[in-house]
Amino acid sequence: MSRTAVAAFLVGFLLLALLPVDNAEILEDELIISYRTNSNDGYAAIEYTDQHTSVSIGPSGRETTLRMPGNHDYNRPLPLVISLHGYSNSGAFNAAYMHHIDSIHENEHLLIYPDGTMNWLGMRYWNATDACCNLFDYAVDDVDYLSSLINEAVQNYGADPDGVIVTGLSNGGFMSHRMACDAGNSIRAIVALNGVTWNDFSNCIDNGRPDILHVHSTDDGVILYNGGTVALGGEYPSATETVGYWADRSGCDSAWTFQGTRDLSGDDGIDETDEFEFLNCNSGNRVAHWRINGGGHVPPLNDPGWADQTLGWALSGFVRDSDGDGYRDDVDVFIYNPNEWADADGDLVGDNTDQCDQDPFGWDDSDGDGVCLPTDLFPDDPNEWSDADSDGIGDRGDPDDDNDGVDDENDSFPYDSGEWYDTDQDGIGNNADVDDDGDGWQDSEDAFPLDETEWIDFDDDGIGDNADPDDDNDEWSDNDELDCQTEPNDSSDIPLDSDSDGVCDLVDLDDDGDGWQDSEDVFPLNPDEWSDADEDGVGDNSDEFPADDSEWIDSDQDGHGDNSDAFPSDPSEWYDSDEDGIGDNTDEFPEDGSEWIDSDSDGVGDNADDLPYNANETKDTDRDGIGDNTDMFPTDPSEWKDSDGDSFGDNSDVFPDDSSEWIDSDGDGYGDNRDWAPFDAEVWDKPADYKITYVSAIVVAVIGVLFYTTKRQN
Repeated sequence: MSRTAVAAFLVGFLLLALLPVDNAEILEDELIISYRTNSNDGYAAIEYTDQHTSVSIGPSGRETTLRMPGNHDYNRPLPLVISLHGYSNSGAFNAAYMHHIDSIHENEHLLIYPDGTMNWLGMRYWNATDACCNLFDYAVDDVDYLSSLINEAVQNYGADPDGVIVTGLSNGGFMSHRMACDAGNSIRAIVALNGVTWNDFSNCIDNGRPDILHVHSTDDGVILYNGGTVALGGEYPSATETVGYWADRSGCDSAWTFQGTRDLSGDDGIDETDEFEFLNCNSGNRVAHWRINGGGHVPPLNDPGWADQTLGWALSGFVRDSDGDGYRDDVDVFIYNPNEWADADGDLVGDNTDQCDQDPFGWDDSDGDGVCLPTDLFPDDPNEWSDADSDGIGDRGDPDDDNDGVDDENDSFPYDSGEWYDTDQDGIGNNADVDDDGDGWQDSEDAFPLDETEWIDFDDDGIGDNADPDDDNDEWSDNDELDCQTEPNDSSDIPLDSDSDGVCDLVDLDDDGDGWQDSEDVFPLNPDEWSDADEDGVGDNSDEFPADDSEWIDSDQDGHGDNSDAFPSDPSEWYDSDEDGIGDNTDEFPEDGSEWIDSDSDGVGDNADDLPYNANETKDTDRDGIGDNTDMFPTDPSEWKDSDGDSFGDNSDVFPDDSSEWIDSDGDGYGDNRDWAPFDAEVWDKPADYKITYVSAIVVAVIGVLFYTTKRQN
């Protein structure tokens, strides 16, 4: 800082100390603005002109020209374009043909347009592939030659090593591909026009993978679009094979993607060129093919479209180092200042200059106290830098920095005149703190606002609940209530004490006070019981069957417990084996649920005995009141006796005492068996002429049958 600037600052500082706070802040802002110098000041982009400058570079015997835009600063690098001519042509002609000369200042780059070796026919050539065009097999290393030009331009003339582009036509296109193979690590991209790569791509050394832009005319009659052979040379691949080789090596998509059309040839404004690109290359490079539909081996290239478009593609993603400080513009905060590149605190003063590069408001520390201007209010005193109360005494020497009447040594907020105590040490003074003791209770609700151990006095006895042994005055201590899991602040919620011994059941070892501890007492809340030998849930003292877990009471005192007594109220019965409701002691058929009494003692229960009071009978099949043992017709309810033994019951036998007769159809007193005319009450004996009458009847019958039959047939 100059003496004048320092003096101005000190005058400003003295004025600042005498001003009110608000005005001081305004003046401080003005001082910051006037004192600080932006590290960009005095630096700007170069305005390149078309007044090119040139130098001669290259090894002895093969010098060439390096052209640069006017005002080029070697310390501020630019991209480098190498323009390679075709067979028998020259670098100057090719550079003019591809419009690279005008592009020097328009697109701001350096340009080299070297000449190839001249053969005995006077034809200049590049020793590219075996196809084109070292036709006489001269020992020429054009890769090394071009690499030396690149190195010299980078080291001596401000060529950006990250922006080297090799472009060429025909043989120059072949050479561009050769450079991508052999020197791919030193170039950014190639642009090859109507010149392809090795026919056997295994000859292409994998020495880096630059971006590949291959442009080819479909009507090229010299280097055929679909591949062919150069006279005196060898075979060369097609345009599509060329880009396919590079795409495969780079791990790109297996098929290219159409990207649109563009105008490269002629000034007719027609987009005659199709653009294709292999996307998603694993190597991170790009591989593209621009197909000029029509055209020729030397198609007319429009101006400035050809140079603009091809170099724009080749330099896609390129970021300059505009000030040549080794930091490219995308990371350099001061892109035109070679002395600065970083600004950690964002105060626009570069870190190399900024003595306080972590302080956005300071940059100069003249007294070496670690506090920079303009923050340092005492810039010449290394022991002072701040004055909280603006009394002109630095805070380190001021016993009361905030003038609140409390010395700094006793002031929890020595720089805050509105605060001095901080009971809970939370960094918030008591005047502003809504919870002075930091117990989580706001002062307005805290019964003890300055006591971090107390905040509630439930029973209003002046003793905080934390210290009060009985917060609710229910005669149970808080500790006992907590042990007994009742609410210490609720007088209606008291512990259960079954035996009233002052020890709640939850912690009492003998809840019922029967002398048996709960751990051994089967009935811990019943003072009359403590054991249950049969574990039936009924205490032994009241269990009438203490050794039987299935019984505990005998209501009828018959010696059989109620659970198993089928008749718990009947002392004379206890079992009902057949579950018919009649006790076994009374049931004559204890195993038969359908019977229980046998009135006639015949061994058949009354329910199954058709004649329960007849010891000689049990069945009456036909329900006629006569047992089957006596009934001669047990299945016929209308008959039961056959006095004459003719198998016809007396009830239906007309002759019950005559075994030869039982029916008298005509009621003439003669049974049908001996009655000659059983259906004629007037006749019972056989007449003397019965035979004639009988025969006559037969004849009449026969005649009738014959007559009937004859009639039916007619």
